Amino acid sequence: MTKVKIEKMAFGGSGIGSLPDGKKIFIKKTVPGDLVDVAVIKGKKEFAFGIVRKIIKASENRINPKCPYFYQCGGCEHQNISYEKQSEIKQSLIEESLVRNNIDIKIDKIIPGSDKEVFYRNSIRFMFELDNKNQLHIARHAYSDERNLVRIDRCLLQSEKSNEIARTILDFINSNVSEKNSFWQLKIREGKRTDEFMIEIITSNHDLPGEKGIIEILKRIQGVKSIYHTVAMAKSLLNLRRRLIFGSPVIYEKIGIFTFQISPESFFQTNSKGVKTLYDTIKMLANVKMGNRVVDLFCGTGSIGIYLSTLAKKVSGVEFVPEAIRDAKDNAKINHLDNIEFICSDVSKWVKRNKNIEINKLIVDPPRAGLNKELISDICNLNFDTLIYVSCNPATFVRDLKYFEEKGIVATKIQPVDMFPQTHHTELVSKLVKSYSVN
Repeated sequence: MTKVKIEKMAFGGSGIGSLPDGKKIFIKKTVPGDLVDVAVIKGKKEFAFGIVRKIIKASENRINPKCPYFYQCGGCEHQNISYEKQSEIKQSLIEESLVRNNIDIKIDKIIPGSDKEVFYRNSIRFMFELDNKNQLHIARHAYSDERNLVRIDRCLLQSEKSNEIARTILDFINSNVSEKNSFWQLKIREGKRTDEFMIEIITSNHDLPGEKGIIEILKRIQGVKSIYHTVAMAKSLLNLRRRLIFGSPVIYEKIGIFTFQISPESFFQTNSKGVKTLYDTIKMLANVKMGNRVVDLFCGTGSIGIYLSTLAKKVSGVEFVPEAIRDAKDNAKINHLDNIEFICSDVSKWVKRNKNIEINKLIVDPPRAGLNKELISDICNLNFDTLIYVSCNPATFVRDLKYFEEKGIVATKIQPVDMFPQTHHTELVSKLVKSYSVN
């Protein structure tokens, strides 16, 4: 028996303890204060990874998860911790990281994105798995090894309507289709404010067995507006071929007074109700004034820029992905905005070309990997008054804040927003200014 006391949580959602030889070990699905018997599944020179074989003594902070698949599925990390304690853990991890990197700022208390601790996701991807009786199941990746799947019948992070859609599809296929080997994935997207649904059935070849019947049974479900059959040869998400087999090519979602279209390729925040809280936070910190010029780097489908457009004289969004820019331009048209432009360009190249334009409010919302030093240096040379940095990755967020600080751009406010209850993820919004502007 290898006993480990869980001392604290790590950014990735694992508990941290010490092995008898002093080496640190990361163990998923644990709670600070737990005493557990662990099996080491991977060892490195300075640390190891393990899984729980037995809980010897449960932490006083441990609760029973609502999901029956929690201890097998890798979709959530924290359902065994109360929501209040989850928030405390996320807050303390960010604070510790700032202190460790010598960034002297007190962050605001984390705020919930919405009042929903479950059923908040507007998008989810299931795997299909076939059993030895030729029955198809939906599944998620196992927490202990992503190469393995865990069969489930519902997910508590998505809506009950989405769960109903998944069950309807499975029931039809299992009752009416004999050849099921090509079914690979199922993706369901939902407009939380519009009650519109997009279903994407992904197969590993060009056939969709039972296609007509699938369309007919899904058409009967209120809110189903769009059905795609997508081909993923060799079961790869690269070079997908999509075919609209029913309804509209897009569905719609509302954030505040604005309407946004969602296409199969679109990135859209997975917590629709939480995104309004996030965007209201960005709007408050940016404090856009009448006549301001706003630039939104890594703008995606344009939602932040559009949300900030009401007072701005001009908004410019910059994004490298052509499909995202297409959606952004469509979103501007849907909302009848004539003070916003979207530019398809590599962000680094655009920043280098536009060092002399006057920017009042600069929004930077990069991918999880954050920014590189060269881009940070170039951003610091832009002519802006206020920089709002939005991040979904606390580790790269703190790293980048340090880089900005070294260039004379300092954070004056940091507001965490919990968009993803039951998981380790957190959104962070920070206001940065040139150091000589700090009061």
